[in-house]
Amino acid sequence: MTSYTMNWILLLLLSAIWGGAFTLNKFALEIYSPEVLVAGRLIIASFTLVIAVLFIFKKIEIRISDWKYYLFMSTIGIVAPFLMISYGQIGIDSSLAGILMSTMPISTLILSHFFLDDEQMTKKKLIGFLVAFMGIIILIMPGKNIFIDNMIDGLYSELMVISGAIMYSFAAVYGKKFKITNPLNASTGVIVYSAVIMNIYLILDNSLIPNNFGSFEHISAIFVLGIFCTAIATIIYFQILQSSGATFISIMNYLIPVWAIVFGVIFFNEDTAWNYFIGLIIIIIGIQLSQNQGKEVKS
Repeated sequence: MTSYTMNWILLLLLSAIWGGAFTLNKFALEIYSPEVLVAGRLIIASFTLVIAVLFIFKKIEIRISDWKYYLFMSTIGIVAPFLMISYGQIGIDSSLAGILMSTMPISTLILSHFFLDDEQMTKKKLIGFLVAFMGIIILIMPGKNIFIDNMIDGLYSELMVISGAIMYSFAAVYGKKFKITNPLNASTGVIVYSAVIMNIYLILDNSLIPNNFGSFEHISAIFVLGIFCTAIATIIYFQILQSSGATFISIMNYLIPVWAIVFGVIFFNEDTAWNYFIGLIIIIIGIQLSQNQGKEVKS
């Protein structure tokens, strides 16, 4: 199996994990504030990654000299977008939040063009990304009235989610440009830094700490978010980022709404519609256009 094929498998897996994270986030926000939600998943993810690193490498290699890298990736790539998206999800549906995240590939494409020498924007790549974005629009056509109502009523929430998506773009470009270590150590360092930042934030404002820790189901949601949607997902993220680049990994955000629909059909018995299939085909065509150009450039 080639590394290109493996990265596609990992990308599909990552988009599925993060697609489910929007639903879990929405559920956890019924009880917890965004700060507690983010801190909880980061603490659990930190313990998971530290144990994994110690088991595999017998030691943790997080150099103090790399503090600028970890600080940028943790604040811009984890803490800020996690908080923004969580605050955004308070006011809008999970499906709309997932759709708004599809703005990330476009912003990543633009940033990569200016900051990464090996990921220049091309006409075919831009057209491919725009075609895929049109596929996202088609996915939500039958619910366009609900979508428009949400757009009008939840403008602040939508801007928060879009801002989080743009921050992910900055982090992806920075992480690709300044690779410092292997994916497991990189993800561990970033998550540990992020957990420390969030805990300091909660200590400074202890009014955010809840008196009621919620039901078993809500606590379980935090653990799933921490272990799978943060720890394991961040390892996969850095593996793809370091081997295939920022533009490639941004494609994930075109796939997240697709997974949201798939999960809705499988777990919630939601009805399928003609636009799902057409939208999916157009998304695949758009992604294929952008990736074909990428392979041509490499050859």
